[in-house]
Amino acid sequence: MTPAMAAQGARPTEEGTLDRNRWPPAHILLIHAVVVLAPIAGLAAIVYAAAARWRSYLAWPLGLLSLGLVPWSLLTAQAGEQLEKSRPSSAFIQEHAQQGDVLKVTSVIFFVIVAAMIVASHEPIGRRFAFLGGLRTNRVVGIVLLAAGAAAGAFFIYQSIITGHSGATSVWSSR
Repeated sequence: MTPAMAAQGARPTEEGTLDRNRWPPAHILLIHAVVVLAPIAGLAAIVYAAAARWRSYLAWPLGLLSLGLVPWSLLTAQAGEQLEKSRPSSAFIQEHAQQGDVLKVTSVIFFVIVAAMIVASHEPIGRRFAFLGGLRTNRVVGIVLLAAGAAAGAFFIYQSIITGHSGATSVWSSR
């Protein structure tokens, strides 16, 4: 246990693990990354699709951010499910859990669409996928993927806000 943890009231139990009554649940700590990074990734996907001159700057950061959000979202949801089991249930918590399930799926779909969009529209990355042949260089496929990337970005922003709002409501409505 670090001195910072001790200063905040965390105490080791007899087994050496942290007393969860004095330390925030993992879900509460993890969710802040998703709440901040998912809208940023969504906005980056929209800008990437709409502004060709920004693609070379956004391709790698957007790809890595969308990839990183998949396990982060899944880990956050898993921690939320553990927290849900340890607390009394309510309609607000059930709604938040359902929104969290949608966000998990959305993060995976968002990554797949962003990866396809980048492969089709950013030559330095796309040339590594030469086995896709004409599919990667097809103008119609490229336009469809850019439109899908922008739509996925907008939905990712929306879903992260809705999920975060339902989580905040589930916490603060009972106080």
